[in-house]
Amino acid sequence: MSLRAKQALTVAVGILVAGVMLLLGLWQMSSYRQSLVDIAAERAAQPPVALQENTRDDGTFEDIYGRRVTVEGTWLPEYERLVGTEWPMRVASLLRLDDGRHLTVVRGATDSAVTPASGASGELIGIFTAGDQQGDGAPPPDAPPSALPSLRLQTLVQEWPQPLLAGYVTVLPETSEALGLAPADAELPEQEGTSMHQGYALQWWVFAGAAVVFSVVVARGYREQDRAAQPSLPAT
Repeated sequence: MSLRAKQALTVAVGILVAGVMLLLGLWQMSSYRQSLVDIAAERAAQPPVALQENTRDDGTFEDIYGRRVTVEGTWLPEYERLVGTEWPMRVASLLRLDDGRHLTVVRGATDSAVTPASGASGELIGIFTAGDQQGDGAPPPDAPPSALPSLRLQTLVQEWPQPLLAGYVTVLPETSEALGLAPADAELPEQEGTSMHQGYALQWWVFAGAAVVFSVVVARGYREQDRAAQPSLPAT
């Protein structure tokens, strides 16, 4: 086999091995992302706990973000916002708890304006999460002027009664339907996931780069070997 053929074959094998390793890294990263989804789903499926029993006196919470909670209070109809950048939009209402604190509750989603909630809420079950992250976009042009693009509690705390709990509840789909609204998806918090998958993905990508470099080094070595094997010319 000629020198160029050996070099080309060596580099081609290195690139092929690197490609396989890149695919393995992508698979590991996909497994990592799926582990995040699985952990969040498992947490949201745990039995509900009472929100107020897990709220400390200073307004902080036990480890209940992303879990189902039960809550009960009185709706304050003058405080309600539509939230989203397109229809259907989430309906965020304010609930006054029996201890005087206030909680933001997403009652569901709607394609149009709705009648504000009023009176006693009865027991509600929903997913408790922190406020949304800052998002891009704006409410639809035909939405009410008070509509928000995302449910950021930093915005509501400036306008709604205090104390306002640092989190909100998205009621379960069956509760939304009972309230005459479409279900709204809960914004589940990001979890740590299985970092092992992330580490393996990085490891495979490092190996892929090393495989290409190694194949190039070996291919260059063939040139040196070929030169060394050539007979030297006799001295004159």
